[in-house]
Amino acid sequence: MTNRGLLRRHLRNAWISTMHEVYTQQLINSERSLQVHFAARLMEEFKRDRVRRYLFVEPKLILHHGQRIHPDLLVCNSREVIGAIELKYQPNVPPRYLKDFATLDALDKGCTSVRLENKRYRGPGRGELGFRLSANLLFVWAGVYRSPRQEIPATETTSIDASQLLTLHGVTRVDNEPDIFAKSGSKLSRLGSSTDR
Repeated sequence: MTNRGLLRRHLRNAWISTMHEVYTQQLINSERSLQVHFAARLMEEFKRDRVRRYLFVEPKLILHHGQRIHPDLLVCNSREVIGAIELKYQPNVPPRYLKDFATLDALDKGCTSVRLENKRYRGPGRGELGFRLSANLLFVWAGVYRSPRQEIPATETTSIDASQLLTLHGVTRVDNEPDIFAKSGSKLSRLGSSTDR
């Protein structure tokens, strides 16, 4: 089973550029703003590698048992959901992430497919798309929060297999650039230099 190495690289690179090129320029002022800038940089990564991906922002997902969830970002190829991303922007406080992992866990609980509902769509079709969930779906939590770096998630917070989880951290400090980390499985990496791209 693949561990989504290419998608992980795209996500890490998009996170680095979001933190260095946008956060440090004081252009992020809310979680929605983080969402916009991170999504734009992620699309640039896909384009750079000529990878065709669909990126849905705050999609309304209907799970097989009728539950509705709204992940912050959803990455799909032409057939499957390959990445589910939850973002958090709390630069002045320690991170809160229980709600984020409840959303990710809902996708991890035996679902095989989802429907994306778009009631505002008025073109051909019904405004609903169906995707299978990849057997190796990558779950991502990316957050900007006050130092020190936290272990996210705490072991009791989620049942997601560690091999399918990527956490991205922007750890803020007063009068300093943020420390940028990625954790994949048990491996923690400091990000941010040009060699990380």
